[in-house]
Amino acid sequence: MSQSQIQRVIVVGAGPVGLLTALMLGQRGIRVDVLEANDQVNNSPLGLAYGPAAVRVLHRAGILDRTIKEGFIAGSVGWRKTDGTLILGLDRLDVGREGLPHTVILPVGTLSGVLVQEVQKYPSITIHWKHRVTGVDQDSGKARVQLEGDSSTATTLMEADFVIGCDGGTSAVRKALFGGSFPGYTWPMQLIAVNVSIDFDKLDFCDAQWVVDPEHWFVIARIDKAGLWRIVYGETPGLSIDEIRTRLTEKFRKHLPGNPEPEEYTLRNITPYSVHQRCAQKMRVGRILLAGDAAHLNNPMGGLGLTTGVADVGSLIDCLYGIHTGVTSLSILDKYDEKRRQIFLDITDVMSTANFKRIMQGAEGVAERDPILQLLAKAQTDPNVAAALSKASRLPR
Repeated sequence: MSQSQIQRVIVVGAGPVGLLTALMLGQRGIRVDVLEANDQVNNSPLGLAYGPAAVRVLHRAGILDRTIKEGFIAGSVGWRKTDGTLILGLDRLDVGREGLPHTVILPVGTLSGVLVQEVQKYPSITIHWKHRVTGVDQDSGKARVQLEGDSSTATTLMEADFVIGCDGGTSAVRKALFGGSFPGYTWPMQLIAVNVSIDFDKLDFCDAQWVVDPEHWFVIARIDKAGLWRIVYGETPGLSIDEIRTRLTEKFRKHLPGNPEPEEYTLRNITPYSVHQRCAQKMRVGRILLAGDAAHLNNPMGGLGLTTGVADVGSLIDCLYGIHTGVTSLSILDKYDEKRRQIFLDITDVMSTANFKRIMQGAEGVAERDPILQLLAKAQTDPNVAAALSKASRLPR
């Protein structure tokens, strides 16, 4: 690599973090090869909320308007009891700073589809579907991936100035660097993410609500304006999909606000998954970098994992732009590693853990005993508290 130009980057993973990284590099004319083990984007019901730090990156990439068009701007959030009673509600979340919305909603699979279309506008970007990375190595001048392509089981090599692992929680790039080491822990329950068509508007629901209960807690979030909602709840690990479906009917009937009968909703997707709080020991090893879920995992309460992953891209792109133009040296990538891990460990991990624990307690009196809910309630009547809270709630760039 010359002192003032990056010739080529390999991005592993065609999820939103990988494709957004490729797009923003391609916009500077940098050649990017995106390697994806699957034959298309993953449309499983996973993340869908982009907070202020992510919104700013989407805006920089020139795709915020389309993201909003395909999804919508979130307007309200609340905490409720299992009978639907509102404990605390917050409105006007559509108002952000810098003229941008506070939170945008769009499922990650849909955003990935949008990004696939966007990267195709740049001849410097190529997506290689069904190319599975099996290893990485490097020297002082180049980084390489070992991969299996779609036409042969033979292992081949691809070389670039940098390799960026954006290949999710089971990242092959991270495993190649650190083996099975991924510091942190796994929560002792299985999460069930359900996409369901149901009329929650008749209950005057917010765009997102956390249903507070020690056992029968839920996260309920609007996916679109046509009656599709995401419901997340905890379940016993190890159940089959058929067992989950059977238990879901009774759980919804007895404990979901509104107590819906099966004929009152239509299940679109059911996805069980484990939930973790983990962070890789490094997000940079020489010319090999990590971003998004490949680098860190946390529970989905508050959309902080997706927001942090997209914000990783903004920080990493700034570093690579500086290297590309000769403004800075490779050492800036150590700052990327230091700062992004610090943000995850000190902010994302702490906030998402607190959010999760908050809904797994008794609902009676929670607004009076929980300091965050107390602060949110005060912010509704005190503009100074509201301004300070709004500033503090934004993940750093």
